Amino acid sequence: MIDKTITLTEPYLSEFKPTMSIREIQKHFDAHGFYDARMLGAHKIDYRMENEGDLIVFNANVLMSGYGKIWYGDLNLTLEWIILKSIAQSLNTTLHILWEMDARFGEEGKPFKELIEKAVWNTTDDKPTLEWYKKKIDKKYNRGK
Repeated sequence: MIDKTITLTEPYLSEFKPTMSIREIQKHFDAHGFYDARMLGAHKIDYRMENEGDLIVFNANVLMSGYGKIWYGDLNLTLEWIILKSIAQSLNTTLHILWEMDARFGEEGKPFKELIEKAVWNTTDDKPTLEWYKKKIDKKYNRGK
């Protein structure tokens, strides 16, 4: 048996050190009034009825590459998509919006690539509306043909 020492020169995930803390990232959201656990209204059904046709994600999860989940709360993507694009630009990244159940209750531990496949919308997409989302889903599952 030969005893040998191997020197690792490449960065490995365990050695990954983000340049910003989650708290610093959340300050970008705070500056736009997007505080953690933000609620759009006390009564979700009323809010949805008042904003019929809007793509509303209650208890949304926002994910960012290299960090995972960085924010959660209610979002009206149809009204707030430009603000989210601005936040993404200030962070020099793409933000991915997921439904509550896709990134909570143990799901957030899944690989990032697997999580973002379930994204409702991301900041590189067009303006989201409920109709836009339905077409996206139909296309994804070939239901529109």
